[in-house]
Amino acid sequence: MTLAITKRESDEVVLSGRNYGLRSLRGYSLVELLIVNALTLTLVAALFAATADLIATAAVSSAQSDQAMRGRQVVRFIEQALTTAQMPPEWLVDDAGTWSQAGWQTPSPICRPPDAISQSRRWGGVDVIEMTSLSCIAEGDARWGLYVEQITVCPDDCGAEAGYVISPMPCSGAAPGITGETQWQVLWQADMNRPTYCDIGWPWGRLQRLLLTDRSGGASIEGVPTLRFQSVSRGPTYAWQQAETLVAGIADWQPRMTVAAPFRKVSVGDKTATLQLLTVAMAVIPTADTHGLQDLRITRLLLPPDRGP
Repeated sequence: MTLAITKRESDEVVLSGRNYGLRSLRGYSLVELLIVNALTLTLVAALFAATADLIATAAVSSAQSDQAMRGRQVVRFIEQALTTAQMPPEWLVDDAGTWSQAGWQTPSPICRPPDAISQSRRWGGVDVIEMTSLSCIAEGDARWGLYVEQITVCPDDCGAEAGYVISPMPCSGAAPGITGETQWQVLWQADMNRPTYCDIGWPWGRLQRLLLTDRSGGASIEGVPTLRFQSVSRGPTYAWQQAETLVAGIADWQPRMTVAAPFRKVSVGDKTATLQLLTVAMAVIPTADTHGLQDLRITRLLLPPDRGP
């Protein structure tokens, strides 16, 4: 069978191909390009808006995490300091449970050198100090300070540097004769070796003092409110070292000692003890420039560990 194509049909095919080629070369019209451009800009704008929202959300989340982390740093530092804010239970003999039942003990005066105090049944403790009334601390804009008197056991936990050594009196004999009435004295030593007046087997330790205060943003180097700490110099002359920044961005520092009725009747000497409670409140401000982020408020009630039966 022979396929025959007329001249007319051949011309129509050629013309049709030419028209298709011309249309392909012509491309899109201006209206079509404007429509495509508008759609593209809309998609790009939506993408940028979504990206900006994600970046802002990530920035807020990062700032909130930073606030929480700085708050935890402060609380953990205080909790760690308070673990030694009392005499070890083995030094208290049958009186070990009284401490936690009566709450925190008031430490020795902050501006009085420990070796100027003759002897005491107990050392260590926690107190809130009004900074404007102190003569031994450099003047600043802090109003309240958290004062902690710490005791660590030697030779294992007290280090080797110079400092104040606490030991029982007397401190001699074949075996330690410590009772609930034993008096303890504090003397400065050039090292933490066993005191020469203490026989082998008798306990001794290191006594340290710590103070936490705040500083306003206008007075701090960082330009934001800070929480600072300072300790007593380890030289023979009693003096407080210069305060150092503990955590930046801590405002509205409010340590408080409150008195409550004890959980059960506890006698200290010839008096019925009250329960001394420590509450620490503060605000952790955002240090990054995050619009609308609120201060993180933290309040903690801190009690001594229960060492009673």
